Amino acid sequence: MPNISIKIAIVFLPLLLLLVLILPLDTYSVPFISQETEIAMGKGADEQISRQYGIYQNKELQLYVNKIGQNLVSKLSDKVFPRYYFRIVDSSEINAFALPGGYVYVTLGLLAMVNSEAELAGVLGHEIGHIIFHHGAKQMVRSIGAQILAVGGAIASPENAGQWLTVSTAMFQQINMGYGREAEIESDEQGILNSKEAGYSPFGMSGFLKSLRRKEIMSGQSYHSFQASHPDTRDRIVKAGLLAGRMSDEAEGVNSYRDRYLNQIRGLKYEGQKHGGDNKRREPKYIDIYEVQKGDTFQSIATKEMGDRRKDLDISVMNGRKESSQPKPGELLKLVKKGKFKKNKSLHIKPESASDPK
Repeated sequence: MPNISIKIAIVFLPLLLLLVLILPLDTYSVPFISQETEIAMGKGADEQISRQYGIYQNKELQLYVNKIGQNLVSKLSDKVFPRYYFRIVDSSEINAFALPGGYVYVTLGLLAMVNSEAELAGVLGHEIGHIIFHHGAKQMVRSIGAQILAVGGAIASPENAGQWLTVSTAMFQQINMGYGREAEIESDEQGILNSKEAGYSPFGMSGFLKSLRRKEIMSGQSYHSFQASHPDTRDRIVKAGLLAGRMSDEAEGVNSYRDRYLNQIRGLKYEGQKHGGDNKRREPKYIDIYEVQKGDTFQSIATKEMGDRRKDLDISVMNGRKESSQPKPGELLKLVKKGKFKKNKSLHIKPESASDPK
């Protein structure tokens, strides 16, 4: 009696041969999906993302994030895709996500939590990892199977709108649920390696995850939904810290570019809409930057700048600091202010390193 695996091979061999014939020669590491199809998937979903969330209307900040992202891409040994796109979406949720084909998004809520350029580079590098490892496309094959073969036509042809709806629905579910524990850890490692090669401290990712952990403890709000498929934040912190420690013996703050990052996000909208259809009325708030003076404590800053000494814990958590720590003179801190931001003089940004990423 023939082995069951041989029987399966005999049954599916004609199908595999047919796929080899009909798919482009550049079909690569994702079974049944060509690079052209994967790019088309991302392009179609990018239009939906832009409509669903809205693009944050701050050209200078958009260019800043894109510059960091493109610098990271330039350090890849294999970019996989010809072009990458980095966008800030107008959402207060703490999130970052990627689409197949080279599309990366960060929310305003995430930018408010990040405390340095190195941390942002680690997050962007993580999302680039999802793209180059084809996590999204592979998950699509697992979730909707052969329907993926029709995606190119579904995007281009109105009569196939139903097929594209199936594809896009599955893609948005992936954004919320993640790609599984192994994929998330793999992308963490890629983000750390990529940011280090681009000239940043490899501790950026672990620093960001520590801030998120404090935020989780205080509010229960989790990054990227942290559903069942995501590794626990504590596990990710440990793994990220160990990898960074093996890559560098320098202090965590070296090549972090904290001051430059804080200057860029000054005036950032805070706790606004969650998505484009969110019409809930909220009191306007924004991120302001405060330079610590001699004798300042978190409590005195909270009293002086925010009118409530009980906001001291909020300030320490937002700035990725332990509750027991105190600010140092000359240090820059993020503060949440009420009202609309009125731009005045820029902050003084001190030179941070001769190896400044460009």
